Amino acid sequence: MLSIFFLESSVNLGGQEYQILTQMEELRVRSWQPYLFCKENSKISKLALSKGLSVKHFSFRNALDLLTIFGIFKQLLVLQPSCIMLHSGHDASIGSIAAKIYRIIFRKRILIVRARTYQPNIPKSFTYNHLFDITLTPSLFLKEKILKNKRINPSKVEVLYPGINFDRMDHESKMTLSPRIQEWIDAKKGPLIVHGAMLRGEKGHLHFLNVFKKLLKTDPTLRYVIAGEGPERGSIEEKLIDLGIQNSVLMAGIISPIAPLLKEANYAILPSHNEPLGMFQIEAQYLEIPTIASAVDGVPETMEHKVTGIIVGDSHEEWVDAMNWALLNTAEIQRYAKQAKDFVKNKFSIKNNIDLLIGQINYYSHSK
Repeated sequence: MLSIFFLESSVNLGGQEYQILTQMEELRVRSWQPYLFCKENSKISKLALSKGLSVKHFSFRNALDLLTIFGIFKQLLVLQPSCIMLHSGHDASIGSIAAKIYRIIFRKRILIVRARTYQPNIPKSFTYNHLFDITLTPSLFLKEKILKNKRINPSKVEVLYPGINFDRMDHESKMTLSPRIQEWIDAKKGPLIVHGAMLRGEKGHLHFLNVFKKLLKTDPTLRYVIAGEGPERGSIEEKLIDLGIQNSVLMAGIISPIAPLLKEANYAILPSHNEPLGMFQIEAQYLEIPTIASAVDGVPETMEHKVTGIIVGDSHEEWVDAMNWALLNTAEIQRYAKQAKDFVKNKFSIKNNIDLLIGQINYYSHSK
């Protein structure tokens, strides 16, 4: 049985962490043995263990944590994986160093992959050219942003669209929400807008609250559910009170799986200011929920404007206009939603994702 390592040093749970778990589960189905190396107090550890996945804990105290480097090196010796998957943070440097030492001493073949989900500035070429065999980005947008540094070898950066287990989503969409969430939804009638994302500034929650305040003047029955946790929670709660709209908005916390909430929605939104790709709008489109998303970064790679949903500019006025249009033209936007399912299913299935990942591993093992 072939094995593969996934390293994740973050304690939080977001799209990257969910993607790791989805990949691990699909690889397990295909008779691979995936291992997750993470912090003991991390949310991904708890969720992975609940799924019966193999988890090993390390401290990941900093980018040069010698104890973790040595621990990963020992696991490489014992388990001899075909590939080590690294992400953004301390795990990337730790995993690369351990794997490079393993290669040099024992002359073993192991593909060193980094999955890069963001790039805030023009990157330095050394890490891309020398620390990793290949960097996988979730969108063409992010690949092109990285390659703005002309010193980076273009063959070292490839696009791997994220994979979603759509069969599982079908099953999860039939599950029930917690009583607290369901009771809030059932307590009032009116169009329900849902937004699932970590509560961070770039996700656009504070921006959309201003939009929502304006929309309520036209339709006071509107409701808005914010699903997620993160550092902006306090700011969002303060803004709700400042705007006087707290009775129309539910801070739901993390809802996993998200499908049962989406099935209750009349509209799904992604008002992000920055988004290398985004997963929430893909899941919403698969479940045929009318979707409105910002025309930023990699988002247009996930939707077709006025074909599968609405892609809108980042300004307050553009969002108000787009939401008003969607609320008034329900038949047309529902027609877009019906067309969205096949589009995202063909482009973002976990089968395609893992086929391409295994293809990369096989290519490397036969090219050296």
